[in-house]
Amino acid sequence: MSAAYVEHRPISSDKNAPTDHHVVIVNGASVGGNFKTQREAKDYACNQGYRPVHVAWERHLQNRDIPDHWRKDPC
Repeated sequence: MSAAYVEHRPISSDKNAPTDHHVVIVNGASVGGNFKTQREAKDYACNQGYRPVHVAWERHLQNRDIPDHWRKDPC
């Protein structure tokens, strides 16, 4: 199955901006709706069989092409 990315929303380059919700991104598209927490989004991705699941370290660092912006979360 494809890799999944848990991202903060709305997207912002301001590290102090609040997070409204989290989304799971697979192949460039949001799947599964909106989640209140990273854990809820990660659990959804794991239960759907996506591997690996990457979670953004920080709100303003979410570039999928830069591995240092993500941690692999075990399912």
